[in-house]
Amino acid sequence: MTLAAGFQSNLLTGLAVHLAANGLGATWNTSGAYTALQTGLVLGSIPQSPDRIITLTVYDSDDDPALSDSAVRVQVRCRAEGGDKRKVDDLDDAIFNLLQNKLDVTLSTGVTVGQIHRVSGPASLGQDGNSRWSTSSNYSVAAHRPSANRT
Repeated sequence: MTLAAGFQSNLLTGLAVHLAANGLGATWNTSGAYTALQTGLVLGSIPQSPDRIITLTVYDSDDDPALSDSAVRVQVRCRAEGGDKRKVDDLDDAIFNLLQNKLDVTLSTGVTVGQIHRVSGPASLGQDGNSRWSTSSNYSVAAHRPSANRT
């Protein structure tokens, strides 16, 4: 038996497709394989390559017990090559400009989002052993998440 993709998978995949389709120069590839020159979009774990990467992870939610309203927290981590921190800051800024106060959108995966807004960040995560800078920003995604016991 194969399970259908769950809400979190659909939310993150839909956000990845949205980011890739809207002028960030990022590439969404379901296999997670990217060339060294691409800006990759990945879900969950942070790969060693490519150098320039955007990672999306669900880390918390606040769900109404009876209604199908959920506020899901999504961490957006960015990493960029080289010693110039402005590269990663520019990538984080571009994501903010695309997502901040995004209203009433249905993602490609069918997840309905009422609003997206940043709740914290950007926070510098410093440089890794390869001199790549990283940042983290956290967004709240108000989403419609019906289930068997919620209307």
